[in-house]
Amino acid sequence: MPLLMEAFKQPAGAAGWLMSIFAVTGLLLAFPAGFVFQRLGYRLTGFIALFAIVLGSIWGIWGADFQTILFSRFIEGAGMSFMSIVAPAIIAIFFAADQRGKAMGVWAVWVPLGSVIMFLLAPPIAARWHWQGVWWFGCGYTLLVGFLFYLYIPQKKPGIPAQENSSPETPLTLRDFRGVLANPHLWLLSFLFCCFNTAFIAFVTWGPTFLHSQRGISLTDAAFQVSLLSVLAIIACPTAGWVSDKIGSRKTIMVWPMLLMGLLLPFCYGAGASTFLFLVIAIGFVGGFVPTGVFAGAVEAAADERLSGMAMAVIQIGQNTGMLLGPLLFGWLVDFTGGWATGFWLLAPVCLAGAIAGWIAKVR
Repeated sequence: MPLLMEAFKQPAGAAGWLMSIFAVTGLLLAFPAGFVFQRLGYRLTGFIALFAIVLGSIWGIWGADFQTILFSRFIEGAGMSFMSIVAPAIIAIFFAADQRGKAMGVWAVWVPLGSVIMFLLAPPIAARWHWQGVWWFGCGYTLLVGFLFYLYIPQKKPGIPAQENSSPETPLTLRDFRGVLANPHLWLLSFLFCCFNTAFIAFVTWGPTFLHSQRGISLTDAAFQVSLLSVLAIIACPTAGWVSDKIGSRKTIMVWPMLLMGLLLPFCYGAGASTFLFLVIAIGFVGGFVPTGVFAGAVEAAADERLSGMAMAVIQIGQNTGMLLGPLLFGWLVDFTGGWATGFWLLAPVCLAGAIAGWIAKVR
């Protein structure tokens, strides 16, 4: 982030749009992506997602000004929107309910794993090839993933026995889609995920900048420290899936972690070096439970695995709203309140609101 701020001569608040604009597309395309998935199926929708990410990356590489790179992030956001719907929907189709938590736990590592990879690789790549080198890496990696998607995701759905309410003899109707969109429990889960992403993405985005500007830590070391947040989430997400299937509850692995995050995040501002590191580890592990619970709870709340794409579209609204608000609000508070403390303390009530929504939602 500091390199981009310097390259385009932008303050913290404006630079926050580089993360937030990525979510704007997902917010706008959540429902269209859900309908595209229902119409075209998971395989073709997946290829659309990958193509958008590659196109956005190449567009950004040749961007000569801040507005161009913002637009490229908008295109990349379209790819993320489609992929965020496709992958959980595939899991809902491939896996039975008693195994779905574990599968969602593995899928849920996509954000923290990607964050860890780029936290570690982006600084040395940027040091040698500037920020454009990071974009080229992302483009090449996406092409590789597209090839693997083509090889290993089958064209036909696996032969998992369907539930009574999702049999082939009962085609989906417009009323079924309306039922998903009007489901209040899905919207409560969406709000919970909005609160989670607001807090988590704000911390991931601005944590290295805080350590670099306020503690005098090098960008490489600062990125490494904050990357531990995602490392622990990589461990926590599959663990959460196993725990969720074991205890038969999605709510438990959403509500309590949100409360703990709300207690821990504000103390990062005044923490010393060792305490800050401990807080990063604790927040990463605790926070890693939340996405697994949300994804598994959402597809089950739809009651029909064929409607899982639309259910994830509802979750997408909250996910991308949080991604949009988190970096922007945090950066704005840093710019206009004259300090970092307000930004960190804002995250506590956000997490509390998410925990309350999860508690009210009727999910197992």
